[in-house]
Amino acid sequence: MNTRTGLWPWLLQRLSGLFLSAGVLIHFLTLHGSSGPPSYAEVASRLTSPGWISFYLILLAILIYHGLNGLWAISLDFNTPSPFRKGFKLTLYLIGMGTFLAGLMILNSFKP
Repeated sequence: MNTRTGLWPWLLQRLSGLFLSAGVLIHFLTLHGSSGPPSYAEVASRLTSPGWISFYLILLAILIYHGLNGLWAISLDFNTPSPFRKGFKLTLYLIGMGTFLAGLMILNSFKP
């Protein structure tokens, strides 16, 4: 196992996992806790509420960080050559930023 990664990525991976567990539970109970599938009106009210939009953006950011940091940690465990690591890290950053921007645009574009 590679020990050069440091304490902060390791700690943030664990904390983001805890936040994801809570966020997914809230998301699941909100969508599946009612008697049936959510109606359009319920979804529209949720996706126009600043609180819910903030919740989903924070959940998305934590999800992206957790997933991509996990992939980065796996790549470090394999002791890959430095040029590959630099390219892989850049790729992960681009995927993360692109995914977050796509999520932001999707949440922002919803008009009831």
